[in-house]
Amino acid sequence: MASVVVCAAFAVAAIGVTRNDYAESIWSEAGWLGIVLVAAAGAWVAIGRWAPGSNEILFGIVALLIGIGWVFVTRTDRGLAAEQAVAVVLGFAAFAGTLAAMGRGDGFLARPGTFGLCAVVFAALGSFPAGANVAAGAYEMPRQWLNLGLLSVQPYELAKIAMILAACGLTTTAPRWLSPRIVPHRHGAGASAAAIFAWILLIVQRDLASSAVIFASAWLPLWLDDGDAAGRELPTVPRPTRTRALGGVLATYSVGVVVLATVYDPLSAQVRYWLNPWIGVRGTTVVDASFGISAGGISGVGPGLGGPQLLHEPHSDFIYAVIAEELGILGGAAVIAAFLLLVGIGAGIAQRARGTQRLLAGSAAFIVGLQALVAIAGVLRMLPHTVGALPFVAHGPVALIGNCIAVALILAVSDAIGEPQQHPLGES
Repeated sequence: MASVVVCAAFAVAAIGVTRNDYAESIWSEAGWLGIVLVAAAGAWVAIGRWAPGSNEILFGIVALLIGIGWVFVTRTDRGLAAEQAVAVVLGFAAFAGTLAAMGRGDGFLARPGTFGLCAVVFAALGSFPAGANVAAGAYEMPRQWLNLGLLSVQPYELAKIAMILAACGLTTTAPRWLSPRIVPHRHGAGASAAAIFAWILLIVQRDLASSAVIFASAWLPLWLDDGDAAGRELPTVPRPTRTRALGGVLATYSVGVVVLATVYDPLSAQVRYWLNPWIGVRGTTVVDASFGISAGGISGVGPGLGGPQLLHEPHSDFIYAVIAEELGILGGAAVIAAFLLLVGIGAGIAQRARGTQRLLAGSAAFIVGLQALVAIAGVLRMLPHTVGALPFVAHGPVALIGNCIAVALILAVSDAIGEPQQHPLGES
């Protein structure tokens, strides 16, 4: 069904583009769409091999979002059709690799320190200065892309996955370098380290949402820990003690963010840019996105007939605005409904799981949903606009890989707890 919808969307968009004087024909990119569909079929086969008992509806939603994303990325910039198709292939390859690794057990969670270090390295690679002319009252969005010659990647997207794995591992195994006195308070210690790291990230990257997602990636698994992990080698922390520690860290982090957003000029400029987008260097982009969404109305102007050329980087930061303009409120609501279903299914799987499996599934689903929330809310000006890409839909090779890994973690947990649905290839 997802394949049929994606092919129909491509055909209608290609017809619409031929009627748009500002767009190039995309019929010649149909071969790359075939590669995307073949990669999705390969991922479906991988599910039958390593997670035959998982919830297939979740994969159908993800495949639909990825396919629609490829169509609209290609529609906004024909030159990105091949790059996005390759990103989809790499994402599904990482998806299959994660399923295979999880099929051999979650023993890799025994190295939380290693994953924590990887999270720091990934985030540092994407932390380069942003252009901001605060004195003139202007604001330019920060960048989290690392340029590697002809390829640009987003290491930050892998940092959140590494942070989730580090936090989940910390609930069962403490790093060797952690003091025995701190081990009984590992939840508070881990969340405090994540808060400090998120503050540093906030100062360097000058982006509120990026810091919040990184902090949530570490804080949430520690919060969800219910003390029933199999093979636990550490003493169980009483729930009241854990609640006080993590609640205090959350309150401290929130206060720190408010203070930084008030006294730190680049962040206060981002808030001013949100309240009054006309003052920003690229402020008219948010305004143009609002005008485009308004012009789309209920049913949209039609696929291929919008004006994404008026937006800055419509294939990444403002991909949702393009979808809402050309598919209307109904199309935009359908995208939101897909993410709500994804998060709801993930939460249901986490509720039925136990131990680190519950932490993995719940955290992965929540982080994907949180990133979708801040990306969509930023375009709609409900929150400050951020550089976070809409998961599975926006252009970004590493972002797609990271989110595919997150979904693979959820499906692996679904298979481990024995979901009622059986994959047709499971018996073979």
